[in-house]
Amino acid sequence: MRVPRSAHIQTDNVRAMLRPQQYSARESRFVYSTVIAMGRQALIAGYDAILDGTFPREDFRKEALDRLAHLSSAHLVVHAVCDLDLALKRNSEREGVVPKERLIRISRRFEVPQDAVVIDTGMVRPEAATETVLAKLKQRDSWP
Repeated sequence: MRVPRSAHIQTDNVRAMLRPQQYSARESRFVYSTVIAMGRQALIAGYDAILDGTFPREDFRKEALDRLAHLSSAHLVVHAVCDLDLALKRNSEREGVVPKERLIRISRRFEVPQDAVVIDTGMVRPEAATETVLAKLKQRDSWP
């Protein structure tokens, strides 16, 4: 994404540092807390923070927004919609495959975010999705 002076912080990268990967609730709490802490440090250092992860539960999203609100003048939540069959196919083709049963459980329990920019990743190409997100960011008074 073309966001000047930004830190792109991915839950997948944090999880990849763990051995063994268990995809447990405890592990997820650690991963999301770490991503939020990294976002905090990025904002303190003067970077825009892009927290990239599923954030499947509203409490994960709320925690991130609450912990970072005082360091940022604006935020944007993007809900990247992905059909379960497409998600399973994409997952099987990538490095660091998430266990199938875990993906199915995430899909069933996923709490849809409120007031989010919605992008259907099965219908919109990555370049167009990027342009949509950048346009929404530019609508914010505080973003260049």
